[in-house]
Amino acid sequence: MSKFTNLIKTTLTPIALCLTLVIAASALAKKGHHQKHDDMRQILSELSLTDIQKQDIRQISKQNREDRGLFSGDVKSLKQELRNLVQSSEWDHAAVDGVITKRQTLMQAKALERATNKNQVWNLLTEAQQDEFVVFFDALRAVRKGKGVTGSKRGNHRGNKLARLDLSEVQLAAINVIKNESKATGKKIKAKLQVYKQAEQLLVQSADFDAAAWQALNNEYQANFLTIAILKAKTQHDIWNQLTPEQQAKAAEKIKGKRSKHGKKGKKH
Repeated sequence: MSKFTNLIKTTLTPIALCLTLVIAASALAKKGHHQKHDDMRQILSELSLTDIQKQDIRQISKQNREDRGLFSGDVKSLKQELRNLVQSSEWDHAAVDGVITKRQTLMQAKALERATNKNQVWNLLTEAQQDEFVVFFDALRAVRKGKGVTGSKRGNHRGNKLARLDLSEVQLAAINVIKNESKATGKKIKAKLQVYKQAEQLLVQSADFDAAAWQALNNEYQANFLTIAILKAKTQHDIWNQLTPEQQAKAAEKIKGKRSKHGKKGKKH
């Protein structure tokens, strides 16, 4: 534990600490409103990095993008396969389980690369910057826990997608029941995954990244990852089958247009 973190816990008053977190949360909420970076990149944008640090981080990010590209074709294929299962009239649990399990194997390799790269970035920071990072990270977590700007925006976006389909009151009521049941079922699993994220964060924020320890941690939670992914797919399937054929066609067209738009953006970069 750093001297700064000790200072926060033993010297600063609760009011001062809350004020620090509020200021950090405000900055991150504004930043999150305008960009879609992951947590680490969003927080790094708030730190006073040197030109050398920025250059090194860009190089690590470039390598990370290249590593992700190695899996992109297989992931895209499995994603389409899962979408076809979600958008079918009958729920095939075994088939969904098989596709998600294959995807998790690929995702685990990607996640290990991502954690390794995050650790490399973490160790480019000075001790003071690392302490700042922790404050901003806690603030970002507080914003999301309180359903701040980022979470609210995501929820509104999902609601808007359904609103465009001109759903009836009966459909809306049925969909709300599906969502509430899914939320209740997934609550305990998501709590476990929060423990995983915290444990992973400790590995990422270490002087020497232990890949074997990360692998063991990830393996321990694979069953939880699978369960929550299947629950998400089942929820999407149930909602899909509340739609009329016309609404399904409209929704599928919007998904297709969104994928095409993202593909064009990818080619530019």
